[in-house]
Amino acid sequence: MSFSQSLTINDDIDAAAPEQQGELVLCRHCDLLQWLPPLQEGEQAHCQRCDHQLDVRQVQPILRPVLYAASALFMLLLANLFPFISMGVAGNRSEMHFFDTSAVLFTEYHQSLAILVWLFIQAVPAFCMAAVIYLKLGMLYRLPARIWVARVLFMLKPWSMVDIFLMGLLISFVKLVANADISLGLSFWAFCIFCLLHLRTFQVIDRHEMWSRLALAPKVPVTAEAGKTGLSQQLKLCPCCTAIVPLAQQHCPRCHTRVYPRVPASLQKTLALLVTAAVLYIPANLLPIMRTVSFGNVTDSTIISGFLLMWQDGEYPVALVILLASVVVPIAKILIMFWLCYLVLAPAPVAVRSKLTTRIYLLVDWVGRWSMVDVLVVAILAALVRFGLLMSVYPGVGALVFAAVVIITMLAAISFDPRLLWDQPARTGEQV
Repeated sequence: MSFSQSLTINDDIDAAAPEQQGELVLCRHCDLLQWLPPLQEGEQAHCQRCDHQLDVRQVQPILRPVLYAASALFMLLLANLFPFISMGVAGNRSEMHFFDTSAVLFTEYHQSLAILVWLFIQAVPAFCMAAVIYLKLGMLYRLPARIWVARVLFMLKPWSMVDIFLMGLLISFVKLVANADISLGLSFWAFCIFCLLHLRTFQVIDRHEMWSRLALAPKVPVTAEAGKTGLSQQLKLCPCCTAIVPLAQQHCPRCHTRVYPRVPASLQKTLALLVTAAVLYIPANLLPIMRTVSFGNVTDSTIISGFLLMWQDGEYPVALVILLASVVVPIAKILIMFWLCYLVLAPAPVAVRSKLTTRIYLLVDWVGRWSMVDVLVVAILAALVRFGLLMSVYPGVGALVFAAVVIITMLAAISFDPRLLWDQPARTGEQV
């Protein structure tokens, strides 16, 4: 079977002999207990109810991730050693290094925003690549603290935003190319390669497969029956290592994570975070996200005014990207998450509020982080455009507020338990 092919758990597998069925797994999105068949290299298996990917078998599952991650770290080192971008205006030239995106913010009394940018584009991506190398080598040499490293890796994965930073660079170039001479340094190309290698590293690892190699999963009770939900059989899923844990057991025996049948107070947490994000989104659009000094004139720009300026200049694709990432996506994510919370409590059949809504949730969860692109654009421009009264860019307080909105909506998506969409309405109130 080629890499592009996949398996869906079906009735034929359920009817097979136990030794041919593989292992029992719980779907983390719909809580269905099903058999995971033995997979060959390049094969993947999907849930028969919600189509979520349960497992995948990569070719050379240790060597390839180690090579990709090690190469990515080397490119990240190069990205910090040499000039990143240089910009010339009216005979003056400003040079930016990769680390300046956070260092300049820190010196301009925006320490909180500087720390966030540094974490998202340097610290978290570097840790993730180093963790992948450590875990894969740990499978061969039994290195210590593998369980802790794996827990932190998958917790930090959504907060690695090098791909969003690259999009921010492209938007910044479009904004500056008409008024300045832009030169790309060696570190810029190293960073582009780092982004590709970083993304590829996560593509060739799978959480279930990695945990199965790190430590043995606890045995599933012999009374467990495929085709039924785990909750109905007094079973629950470890959200960290995907192990099946008896309902009465508080901690996962494999990764020692505290395991709950459903995310505790999922709806309450999600709604509280959504309300907070909705309230903060108003000042995030009213306060200036960026302040530009040009020939002594000071101009404050909000998110909407930045979109209108790019549209008036004829940069329609970039203007649409800004509109989608900074206006449409945050509003849509907040509204859709409110709608999903309503569906959990609505007296509608499970079939009406399950598969499609699960896919919508996954899409919203993935696309929400891209709203951070506007904040990263401000960080790039503040680090690059440094010509005093001739031309300079400074981050506004709106950038920090908008970053808070993006982070809070990401936390809201994380706190929402999609399995609630599959629970019976009569039982939902007991689990949330």
